[in-house]
Amino acid sequence: MKLNRIIKAFSLLLVVAFAACSDFEDTELLSPEKPAGNQGVFFPTTNVTAHELEPTDPTQITVKVSRTVSSGAASIPLVVVTNDEGVFNVPATANFADGETETDVVVTFPNAGEGVTYKLVIAVEGDQSVDPYGEGAVSVATQVTRIKWTPVENPFIYRDGTFQGAGWGDNSRPMYVYAEKAQLGASVRYRLKNVYKPATSSTPDADGVYNGFYSFTPGFDSSKDWYTVIEIHSAAGTSGNVSMFTHQIGSERSTYGKISIGSKAGSFGTLSNNKITFPAGTLLFYDDDGSYNAQQTLIYLTKEAYIKDNMRITDYNDVEYVEVEGELGKYETLAYGETWDRTLYKAIDIDSTNVASEYKNLFYLADLYAEGYGLAFYYDKTSGKVTIPESQKIGTKVFGQDLYVSQSDNNESSVVVNYKGTSIYTFGLTFHFSDGTIVGDFAETFFYSEEALTYTKEDFLGEFTLIGGSAPADVEIAEESPNSFVITGISRAEEVVAEFSPEDQTLSITPQELADVTLGEGEDAATYNAVWYTQTPGGLSASAALEFEFDLRGNLIVSESSVGTGFRIIGYNVEDEDDAGYLNTNLNPAFIPVVADAEELELQSSVSLRSANKSGANFSIQGKISKDKKRNISRAF
Repeated sequence: MKLNRIIKAFSLLLVVAFAACSDFEDTELLSPEKPAGNQGVFFPTTNVTAHELEPTDPTQITVKVSRTVSSGAASIPLVVVTNDEGVFNVPATANFADGETETDVVVTFPNAGEGVTYKLVIAVEGDQSVDPYGEGAVSVATQVTRIKWTPVENPFIYRDGTFQGAGWGDNSRPMYVYAEKAQLGASVRYRLKNVYKPATSSTPDADGVYNGFYSFTPGFDSSKDWYTVIEIHSAAGTSGNVSMFTHQIGSERSTYGKISIGSKAGSFGTLSNNKITFPAGTLLFYDDDGSYNAQQTLIYLTKEAYIKDNMRITDYNDVEYVEVEGELGKYETLAYGETWDRTLYKAIDIDSTNVASEYKNLFYLADLYAEGYGLAFYYDKTSGKVTIPESQKIGTKVFGQDLYVSQSDNNESSVVVNYKGTSIYTFGLTFHFSDGTIVGDFAETFFYSEEALTYTKEDFLGEFTLIGGSAPADVEIAEESPNSFVITGISRAEEVVAEFSPEDQTLSITPQELADVTLGEGEDAATYNAVWYTQTPGGLSASAALEFEFDLRGNLIVSESSVGTGFRIIGYNVEDEDDAGYLNTNLNPAFIPVVADAEELELQSSVSLRSANKSGANFSIQGKISKDKKRNISRAF
């Protein structure tokens, strides 16, 4: 034996050392002799050092005892060194039959409580039992925990990723699973019941969560319960690494046999904010065809955690909104050449504590281009920024394909408030197919006012900018007599007489002779009789009126009922009847009020509105959205 050799070697050194000294006797120290019949008893390393038992498991464990001899029967006394709370019943002896080198000792603990860890240490001693030169352990330490599972009041929400990784092509979807919890000293364990039991309903609840998993072929074994056990590697169980025990899930697919799922060796998930994340590749899917890396799997310990983590908006039509009350809500679409009554809504911020919530400053026009589909946009009153979320399906088709809208790169989105208090929202929209093919790019407009939009005679009087001609002109409209107005400042027209209708709130101009106009100087000067004519779709008219009314922008534009669409001033040379021509032409006139609050309004908006094709949709194939250009899709918070 090794010990014997060490003692003898040491004794030999002493003999050599002392041989040189006459004062000492030669002495040989001998190791103890192994008694005859010594059994050489030890505890093998295969003994389990920690037992975790389900409450329904038998309250007993087996401890293996070995010996180095095999002949003869023997009963070896056992010594109990540690027995927490005296809970363990340990036999007095370990008994070997003739020819046996290993025997089992059954230890029972019928009174052990659930959720408590009990320690046990057993030893053997004595000359007949222990070989002084043996290398085996003469004691064994183990512990027993009867797991105490406490039901978790509310179900977890589980989003599987293992079947995606296995190549089945399933879409991951959230589902409820019921759980139990156990505190195991330095860790917390959960077991989830029948995670992969098929759902009984094909539709989710109001929170988008299903009551089970997909159906399988040949199916789920419902003859017993199947438990998915996960362990949080921290005593508090609120954060840290997480493992999933490899287990059968009770299902099989196709002919590949029973399916098992569990953590890959050395890989962990993590728990944070009541959300367990097993990243892609940390779980494995097993069946008879092999093993596969799973995609990301998520387990939410509370519904609140699920809702908070899934507050990202995937469909703006499904967001909960409240109406923004107002008397005026009109949508003018250049894409379809129409005007519709529409209501403005604002999203309820269900993530109010999150400064980056997608619900903040989110507005919505419901049933805009089609019933059930609206237009969502972000508007921050502080910054004035308007942002259109990308690729919103609008519920209509063109050329047989579904239409989507995104923020235009050509038409800006903005909000201005005019002098009448009307908020004018301009949405620069690109209309496109799902593959990015552009079919239209328009500046759509929505008008909103909390109060009803009304005008009085005084609104028709004052300073205006006349547009629609070759150049804008600064003009003034004044009342000469009751309901008879005079317009000054129009090129080649000293004064133009207009009539105001209090009943219709319109201003009309009929053909009329104007003051003579002199062109040129000195000998080249020529005088012309100026005549105002009304332009109509059929040509010039010497009798038709040109009628104006206020639009939603607060501009005086040609009314829908007007016979005339514009005007021309023709000059006739008083000395040469063959000398005649246009002195001024404006085929699309509009009077823009000159007020301080309206200076930022773009005059082009009025022109675009009046030139809209109102005979139908204005779409055509126009290429594709550039994938190389970084699009502005940030939210306005």
